[in-house]
Amino acid sequence: MRQKRKSVLQPIKWIVIPVLAGSVTVAGLMAADVVSWNPAKSLDSLMFWKKEAASTEGPSANAKPRPGTTPPNGGTQQQQQQQQQQPPASPGQGQQAAGTSVSAPTTTVSAATPTPTPTGSPNPAAPAAGIQLISSAQSVINASPNERAWLDLAAQLKIAPGKLFSFDGWIGEASKVKTPDKLEHELSHIAGLIHEAAVRFGMKIGEREIHLDLPAYAQAGFDVDYQPGTKDLSFYNPFDFEVLVGVVYMGDVPILTFSGAPSATYKAPKITVTKEPFQQEKQILTDFTLVGRGEVRRSDGAPGQMVKVFVDAKNDGKNELAYKDFYAPKPVVIARGPSAEELKANEIKP
Repeated sequence: MRQKRKSVLQPIKWIVIPVLAGSVTVAGLMAADVVSWNPAKSLDSLMFWKKEAASTEGPSANAKPRPGTTPPNGGTQQQQQQQQQQPPASPGQGQQAAGTSVSAPTTTVSAATPTPTPTGSPNPAAPAAGIQLISSAQSVINASPNERAWLDLAAQLKIAPGKLFSFDGWIGEASKVKTPDKLEHELSHIAGLIHEAAVRFGMKIGEREIHLDLPAYAQAGFDVDYQPGTKDLSFYNPFDFEVLVGVVYMGDVPILTFSGAPSATYKAPKITVTKEPFQQEKQILTDFTLVGRGEVRRSDGAPGQMVKVFVDAKNDGKNELAYKDFYAPKPVVIARGPSAEELKANEIKP
């Protein structure tokens, strides 16, 4: 019986002895601070196929130093814990210790907001470097909602250097898509604003027509009578830079602008407009239907004027006549009944 028990316990002895010997060896090595045993990592250390991602921020903040060792920052473990409880020093108060992860305080810096440039363009954008306002034309009346819609389209215009601009051509291109109503007096008003800005910019004027009478919405010297397909406004850009059209408003009053990035030698011309009035004459007509009724005013008439536009292209005080517009006076018309002599001469009896 004893021999049988011995035969049974013999294999167990050979299993227990290495385990006890290994435990004593590991415990001895740990006591000698040669190895560090981490039960949580005991299996993972044997799984060579399981690789941990490399950390770029040094040892984990939860890692504890072994007893009797000096923490990476120097000092004892209790001193290191006290240092971790203190707020991190500013860059000017000390340097971060190697191998530690310290979160620097986040500072939010608000960038300076650029001053917006008012524009009538539906896609307003910050002006490019070197772009400057050069000329403008201010309306003398308020813009209707329909005109505002056309002005928004005009604010997208770009006039390339060395190119001819045609107002009628632009209207034709814009009409390929849905556009506002084409009212001739409103389009003539906008054409007049573009013409004035172009003259003050230094453009070379091509085709241009004026009204028989100066409209209330037009500035003398910058009147344009636009009629689709028959009367156009055109001018040439002689400069080596692109011209950008824009629109701003003072209340409901539009101001059309020309901007660009000119060279240092560019100078906008000085424009002088002169007006010479012509008084209307008085015309008296004989109306035989007014026998015995005296005089009747048929028309109040209107004075005329000669408008001349001078350009000082070099800003040297030498004005050159660019063009002139003439508006004929309208006479005062008075109708009266015939006199006795007139009745007798014409054998008309009362």
